[in-house]
Amino acid sequence: MKEFLKKIKLIEHLITDVEIQKTEFVAKFRQHVDEGSTGMFSDTFDVFSSSKNEYKGQVGYEGFKIKRRRRFFDMNMNLAVARGTYRQSNEKLIIETEINGFSGMMIPFYLFAIVFYSIFIGTFFMTDNIEGNGAGFALPFILIHAAFMFGIPYFIMRKSTKRMKHELEREFYYMTKK
Repeated sequence: MKEFLKKIKLIEHLITDVEIQKTEFVAKFRQHVDEGSTGMFSDTFDVFSSSKNEYKGQVGYEGFKIKRRRRFFDMNMNLAVARGTYRQSNEKLIIETEINGFSGMMIPFYLFAIVFYSIFIGTFFMTDNIEGNGAGFALPFILIHAAFMFGIPYFIMRKSTKRMKHELEREFYYMTKK
């Protein structure tokens, strides 16, 4: 499944080299990330938080798992979760990050939609053959509706992944320059 998600660009990898020591980087990174959960329903009350940090999750010396905090009146869907590890190589710190925009919450949605549209389209074919009333006329509209119902969540997840990758590149760079 992971290879399929990589192929459709819902999982991306980011490798960043920064000239900083690991302990110093982790200390700065912890200042930019609030401790918290990165689960599905963890951003329910994020909009009421008064913290100025953009991210929440766990940051340790072995690695990190973060997601972007939800803000009040923020229209961006922040679905992507970034997991990463660090390793020191002489004077450079190499940060390897995997950004996953696919939410496990989407699996039941897609399964339900597949079953629903299969039954709906199958019913159209059965009624068209039995009664001959031209129910197949609505079939293109149903197919267009299905394309939107499957496509819009995919493009939201893909954009979330792309945005998280861009923001982390920028954040890692500026974190070491301060």
